[in-house]
Amino acid sequence: MILFVCTGNTCRSPLAEGLCKQILAQHLGCDPASLQGRGYQVHSAGVAAMPGDPAAGPAIDVARDFGVDLSQHRSQLVNPELLATATHVVTMTQAHTMALSFRYPGLGPQTIPLCGTQGDLPDPIGGSREQYQECADAIVHHLRRLLTMWV
Repeated sequence: MILFVCTGNTCRSPLAEGLCKQILAQHLGCDPASLQGRGYQVHSAGVAAMPGDPAAGPAIDVARDFGVDLSQHRSQLVNPELLATATHVVTMTQAHTMALSFRYPGLGPQTIPLCGTQGDLPDPIGGSREQYQECADAIVHHLRRLLTMWV
């Protein structure tokens, strides 16, 4: 299971989850709904999420441009069960990595920063649609790199 982690699980990690499903399905030549049947699960959560919050409106809009529907997304807090079942944990920032290692030492796989050595993925929360678009474009760029290691 691939787990994307951000702060509130309403912008970056839901975008990463939805875009990952879309790109992974395209790569495998299947529908995103059939990924689980092929052995792939993709989820997202937040280190400070308020459970049940919807995805941010601009995240929903930008995701739609990629053919991804986030309208049913509801935020969830990272928990030990998610980490224990994950094969890959991808964080949006170094602070998310540190929060996970502090709260759940030794639980789950080693975290992978989405942007690798290029730093943190800026949080678009409260920003313009253009900022959300830049965030999504960066996610797609880095997902294409990561998926070559996972598939």
